[in-house]
Amino acid sequence: MLRATDISKKFGASQALRSVSVEFNRGEVVSLVGENGAGKSTLLKMLAAVFPWDEGRAVMDGKIYAPTSLIDAERQGVALVFQELNVNKSLSIAENVMLGRLRDYRKFGFVNWSRLHRDAQEILDRLEAGISVSDDVTTLDLGKLKTIEVARALAANPQFIFFDESTAFLNNQEARRLLKVIWNLRAQDLGVAFVSHHLNEVFEISDRLIVLKDGALVGSFPAEEMTESHLHELMVGRDLAGGLFPVARKIIPAGKPSFAAREISAASGAGPFTFEVPEGAILGIGGLKGSGGDALLQLVMGTEGIMAGNMSFLGAEYRPANPRAAWRNGIAYVPGDRAGEGLIPEFAIAENLTLAVRPNHAWGLNDRSTGKAIAQDMVDRLRIKISNLSAATSSLSGGNMQKVVLGKCLATQPKMLLLNNPTRGVDVGAKAEIYRLIRELADQGMTILMVTEDLSELIGMADQIIVTRRGAISKTFEPGARPSEEEVVKWMM
Repeated sequence: MLRATDISKKFGASQALRSVSVEFNRGEVVSLVGENGAGKSTLLKMLAAVFPWDEGRAVMDGKIYAPTSLIDAERQGVALVFQELNVNKSLSIAENVMLGRLRDYRKFGFVNWSRLHRDAQEILDRLEAGISVSDDVTTLDLGKLKTIEVARALAANPQFIFFDESTAFLNNQEARRLLKVIWNLRAQDLGVAFVSHHLNEVFEISDRLIVLKDGALVGSFPAEEMTESHLHELMVGRDLAGGLFPVARKIIPAGKPSFAAREISAASGAGPFTFEVPEGAILGIGGLKGSGGDALLQLVMGTEGIMAGNMSFLGAEYRPANPRAAWRNGIAYVPGDRAGEGLIPEFAIAENLTLAVRPNHAWGLNDRSTGKAIAQDMVDRLRIKISNLSAATSSLSGGNMQKVVLGKCLATQPKMLLLNNPTRGVDVGAKAEIYRLIRELADQGMTILMVTEDLSELIGMADQIIVTRRGAISKTFEPGARPSEEEVVKWMM
């Protein structure tokens, strides 16, 4: 058993954890749940010695547990699988699994590659993921690459493995494979701690739930005794059951299209796509990862050139040469990778919120107050939780980072908004706020195209749904239709 008692942590003036006491057992999957900023990842990272705790103590099997580094934590029996992918594609699969352990296979200056490959394969076989050390690492999907990271953690022979939002950027199929891997670890009597904002995953694999709120422990609960509505209430302080999505519109926007695409296709082979969206409508685009939704947004945004077909926006022909042209035409884009594409994490919050409007201003001394006013307006409007505008954006929780990306777009006063998985990696409370904002924007007349791999989000938010498969539209539902998830999946596969 690993038991942590009265663990506290401050980052500057921000209290990340307040006297939290938890325990983890072998042969058990424990999920840590709570809103962004509740302290889930902080707790796991401290126990894995990514950084130290300020107060408190930890004990493993009756002995003091106080690791000083990630490597030291692994030696003492705790391994961490991070959210960010960390596989070196210039190395073989076996080398990635045994990364940092080559010295164990070196003798007289030579590496015993056959023994290294054999041991790496044995670890991969324990995970039952269908990966061979002879596979080409560059051909593996994200789910299998994540499994290699799990195998690397397992190579340390730990008693506990912590997963910090490891499914955040995986599609449904990849995530399910990783959940199976985690279940196999439990069956091998390892203790597992799991952080995910996907509550369906949490309920599927958990024996026990630890709920955190604002850095404090709410409680520990058997998963089988918890309902989703009660969990929502514990996490955010209010019951979101039936209220995660805004009430469905009684009247669906119709009439002359604000945006229309006719048989557009890309050099990559995606397309043709034909659809139109009235002013104030939310067009939801569903499909598996790589099935065409991303490519469609890239065509509209000008990131990828149109090989055939045509588009119109606000009654005029529209053919952007590049993303800057799209922004100039009043089209803003919220990318799926907020940290990589949507913002610059080390920049101040105010800088990120005004990044997209800077080309329209001469940002000299006289304009600093204007920029600050724009940033503060977005913070107030989107209810972004910050300490101050000059704080680094990287200091924010995932949900608040996503709001900064949205604020950056809205600061340009766009007429159409493109959303790529707008609530990926965001907790349930922040999701409800983002959904409310999207509906408000649509009610104010903004046209919205939303690509999402989350079926409940697709059905719950869209005024009309199209489904993509193998790079093209496989189904267009009637405006206002509310298909079942099963019906949508039928057109995805």
